[in-house]
Amino acid sequence: MNPHQSKHLHHVLFKTLKAHRTICHEQFTKLDLTVGQPKILDFLCEHNGCSQKELAKHCHIEPATATSLLGHLERNGLIYRQANDRDRRVLNVYLTDEGKNRQHMVQKVFEQIDEDSFKGFTEEEKAKTVEYLNRICQNLKGRESQHDE
Repeated sequence: MNPHQSKHLHHVLFKTLKAHRTICHEQFTKLDLTVGQPKILDFLCEHNGCSQKELAKHCHIEPATATSLLGHLERNGLIYRQANDRDRRVLNVYLTDEGKNRQHMVQKVFEQIDEDSFKGFTEEEKAKTVEYLNRICQNLKGRESQHDE
């Protein structure tokens, strides 16, 4: 790949990410959610009752950030925390009915964004695009681990 193409990829990825973030921000603001909260709702939908520590690890956020985000979600009635029966120091996190409802709305937002993103694409083109982006991601993750050594 020549330097011009590499710069072009960089530019396209940034523009795409910015457009995606802008739409997400607009839509999630309508759902009274802040950045980071949809990811937590999604994770809890699949792992309801997990510990705060597990949630932070799997959502790739610092424990203090998780505590803050969960506090907001709890105040808004979307989650509740309960001490673990086996270890009272551990708090397990659960979606409320309203939290499940809001997570469903978040899922609909992502489905609509995907639909808009792939307008005019064939099913094969959609699959290839996702495959290529995953390969780029893996290539960059491989580079990260090389720099850690």
